[in-house]
Amino acid sequence: MALPDSGEIKLSQLATNFGGSAPHGLKEYYRGGGSVSDNAANSTVPQSGELSLKDFYSSAGTSSRDIRVWMAYQFAAGGYTSGFGVTSQSSTAAPSTISNGANAVAWQPVFHAGSGFITSASITISQNEDVTAYNNNVVLYGGTTSSTVTNVVAAWNAGYNGSTGGARGYSISWNSDGTINSITNTSNTYNYGIITWAVDNVSAANSAGYKWFGFKATNPPSWSKGALVLGGTFTASSSASITQPS
Repeated sequence: MALPDSGEIKLSQLATNFGGSAPHGLKEYYRGGGSVSDNAANSTVPQSGELSLKDFYSSAGTSSRDIRVWMAYQFAAGGYTSGFGVTSQSSTAAPSTISNGANAVAWQPVFHAGSGFITSASITISQNEDVTAYNNNVVLYGGTTSSTVTNVVAAWNAGYNGSTGGARGYSISWNSDGTINSITNTSNTYNYGIITWAVDNVSAANSAGYKWFGFKATNPPSWSKGALVLGGTFTASSSASITQPS
């Protein structure tokens, strides 16, 4: 759990968050020195020189977490496949199978971006033929803490065009401090014009200092043929776990 962002911090709290060897001293907790990871959450902690307990405001130890998410109404042998994620916003819950019914929702576990955490991701947003149009089928939320990821950073709508579906792929990159560097359209498939990036609050999110994020994907109210609502890769390798603040 992250240390408080104001008020008193005790050396014992540093030991709880970062570990180390007793008897504890401040010089044990230089950033990148073994106990305190060199990442975006700990950017205010010096790597050398004078240390103050106030340098550790909002800093945190780390743990490995699964932040995968995808949502589908995709026809497969035996029926429709379900989504993968969490049922409500959380920075600690592990993803699991999500219902594939009409208007079903999948949340991505809330994650911290930036150096030492996650700096890039690829997503695909799809809409199939003969599927009801719906707004905000994919939404990226952001906030300054893990408990305030309630602000819309970007949102995509899915239109309807009879018997033609389509998809768009996007690349997301984050700066070292966890703010968004760019969201770029990287690929388009079939009638991709039915996928529209309808809300772009990236600049406002960066100005507000959002470093915590999470996607929400919602199934359409009705369909006759399936597709992937949201798919994505949020790690640089095949591993499902990435480093996050504990």
